[in-house]
Amino acid sequence: MEYIWIIGGSIHQIPAIEEAKRLGLGVICSDLNDNCEAKNIVDIFVNISIYDKIAHIENIKKLKNDGIDIKGIVCIAVDAAITMGAVNDYFGFCGISEEIATICKDKTLFREKLENSDIPNAKFKVLKKYDKNFDFSFDFPIIVKPNNGFGSIGAKIFYDKEGIQNHIDELFNTFDKVLIEEFFIGEEQTVEAIFDFKGNFVPEFITDRFFTRNTYPVEIGLQNPTSLSIDIQEELFLLAKKTGNLLGIKSGTIKLDSIVTKNGARIIEATVRVAGGLDPYFLVPAATGKNIMQNAILTALGKPLKKEALENKKNKYALTGSPLPTPGKIISIKGIDEAKRIKGVEKIFIFAKEGDIIKEYKDGTSRICFVLVADESLEIAQNILKEAIELIKIETI
Repeated sequence: MEYIWIIGGSIHQIPAIEEAKRLGLGVICSDLNDNCEAKNIVDIFVNISIYDKIAHIENIKKLKNDGIDIKGIVCIAVDAAITMGAVNDYFGFCGISEEIATICKDKTLFREKLENSDIPNAKFKVLKKYDKNFDFSFDFPIIVKPNNGFGSIGAKIFYDKEGIQNHIDELFNTFDKVLIEEFFIGEEQTVEAIFDFKGNFVPEFITDRFFTRNTYPVEIGLQNPTSLSIDIQEELFLLAKKTGNLLGIKSGTIKLDSIVTKNGARIIEATVRVAGGLDPYFLVPAATGKNIMQNAILTALGKPLKKEALENKKNKYALTGSPLPTPGKIISIKGIDEAKRIKGVEKIFIFAKEGDIIKEYKDGTSRICFVLVADESLEIAQNILKEAIELIKIETI
């Protein structure tokens, strides 16, 4: 039996594990959480950090010596593409390299890479720890963020200089480098595509992303398929292809956080793993039936993609949204079961319980509840989402 290694064992990796089994593969999963959701449904569970590339290599070597035929590794929805790249390099698996993953993880390296290309870039300035000179030659608004964060953690928007130095100092308590960038104005998207095992570029999906933008860029909802025109969609996929070529991707996923401005499409960030959030493994399948997990797995195995995986079989609109209860200690959660019974509600994810603390909404990790709905009509889907969110009551003190 051939085996695929899936990095991470949370609810976000379950669809990939299930797809691997449908493909007749054995599944190995790695996670530092010994009680993760995937532990009891995979063939082999390895209790190591998803960021420990050496431990992954050593465990794969041991399992191979024991006769386990591991053919590839995938990184789904976790920020561990460097681990995947290191394993690919060591064993010659099909997929991105550690060098490419490192460039995308390090936002400065990525911006510098774009500087030497014809791809439009943001104006930016990099600060190293304890560097007090944050002068920059571009206009407000700006965004200040850690050089290697994810999920908008540590990102903050400024419309003047007030408070910038304090935020930089706060980031330096955790991070060694801070990035100051011009803040693009426009509507945001996730753009995901894959270079197959022969290097052919294959567009997969574009999802519209909705944010609060007053101070902190907190994602509050998603929509798939996008409402953008075909021309703009083609522009975004071309941007993804050019970025993948610039990075030197021979096979594997390219995912952009993009924004369409009055001056055209721009890249906020890029990564070389399947997107996080609920996007490719719950939202996109609910809207279209596309099988993004299958694409990632087959490419990692060095096998051709299946045409039907990218066919739109449902022609629906899928949306996600979140109730945003007042930050504080949760004393009650009500209405989940009632909301689930609404026609068109696909799933409700709740990642907290009574007694847990809801922190201030400063990044995407602050939200503790996600509602997924789908319908043939965008307007009806929007109404379903609104009704479900209004039913969910999360009381805090």
